[in-house]
Amino acid sequence: MRILTFNIHGWKTIQGQPNWQQVANVIRETGADLVGLNEVYHSLAEPNGDSSYSRTPFLDRITAELDMHAVFGPCLRWPATDEMPEKSYGNGLLSRWPIIASAAHHLTPVEGKEQRGLLEGRVLLPDGRTFTAYVTHLDHTDEDTRLIQLRALRTWTVRDRNRPHVLMGDLNAVSPWDFAHRPDDLLRLVEEHPPSGPLLEEGGMQVIPQIEKAGYTDAMRAMQQVGQGTFIRAAVPLRIDYILLSQSLTPALRSVQVWQEEAGNEASDHRPVLAEIDF
Repeated sequence: MRILTFNIHGWKTIQGQPNWQQVANVIRETGADLVGLNEVYHSLAEPNGDSSYSRTPFLDRITAELDMHAVFGPCLRWPATDEMPEKSYGNGLLSRWPIIASAAHHLTPVEGKEQRGLLEGRVLLPDGRTFTAYVTHLDHTDEDTRLIQLRALRTWTVRDRNRPHVLMGDLNAVSPWDFAHRPDDLLRLVEEHPPSGPLLEEGGMQVIPQIEKAGYTDAMRAMQQVGQGTFIRAAVPLRIDYILLSQSLTPALRSVQVWQEEAGNEASDHRPVLAEIDF
């Protein structure tokens, strides 16, 4: 099974152009069977140039082109306007196999912060087994908020603690392991990205260690893939997108990589992460 996590930047490239076709191409090239998507607007569709929008939303276009199944988990909803069809913002899950159940959970609201969510999807595999995937996107501004969201997230994922499952997405969190031998990179990161300043303060970089303490395995760390970045705009290689395996699934991990596209022509401002498991 090939698992991909990808923050698609609200269906736009860094240059602001529609990227749904590029996203579809990446998924096809990786051969992914399960795909977690962040920053999904649904049912946002492509403008026709005359203030109207085409009928087929981007998420539906991708699933049709790739012959996959999909579910969407909204975090925020907006009312319909004259310029854009009614749409929601959240996470998506694509699967090569039927998604037999799904739920969109709201994480604990934090005053002054954007509402975040957790998408849960249960997939029916060809051999009759089921497999659960969780997709989330945590706050991008501070670690305390992410910790609150993590505690809420765990109230749902803990139900699968005895079953193999995967947790993936843009956690906007830094693993201390990534910078254990790169102190200069960490200092530069803090200097050039002010929101990351608290990383060096007491209590910084707690989210990933707490996830690991809860029994999850960081796929990149397990395969010793250090020094790779997923956020393209960072001053130094910065990994904030994760594939995390439940304890019982960890022995099935075979490989993991940050998927590389042509430099300067990436589909998003994030690089996707691809893991292969023998399951």
